[in-house]
Amino acid sequence: MIIGTLAACERYYVLGARFRKALEFLKEHDVAAMEPGRYDIEGDGVFALVQEYVTKTIDGCTLEAHRVYADVNYVAEGFEYLGYAPLERAGVPAIEYDPKTEAAFFEKECDFILLRKGDIAIVFPEDAHMP
Repeated sequence: MIIGTLAACERYYVLGARFRKALEFLKEHDVAAMEPGRYDIEGDGVFALVQEYVTKTIDGCTLEAHRVYADVNYVAEGFEYLGYAPLERAGVPAIEYDPKTEAAFFEKECDFILLRKGDIAIVFPEDAHMP
C-alpha cells in the first residue's frame, strides 16, 4: 500500500502506464464536481468510480481484497479512515472471492489510516482494505 498526496503523485508514475493514467485523470478533473458513476479511462483496464457518500461507522464494515485490480483511492472532499491489513493477516474470507465483483471480503480487525482532502491511497491485491 502507498499513502501520499495527489499533489506529489508523479513519483508513483514509475508503477506503470495504468497508474500514471489513473493519477493524471485525478489531477486533470475536478472529481468533487463530477456526477457519481463509472468513468472509463482505458476501458476495463483503467477506470474511475466516482462515489459520494456519508462515511459509515466500523460496525458492519468489512475488509475487501482484489486479485486483479489495484485501487487508487482519492479523497476529494472531507476525510475518511482507510482500514488496512496485510492479506495474510485477513484470515479466511467471510465471503469468498467472486470474479464478477473482483473481491473477497474479510471480517478481521485492521489498522486505520486517516486520509484527508487531497490524499491518495494505492492498495494492491495483497492489501485487504476498507473501504
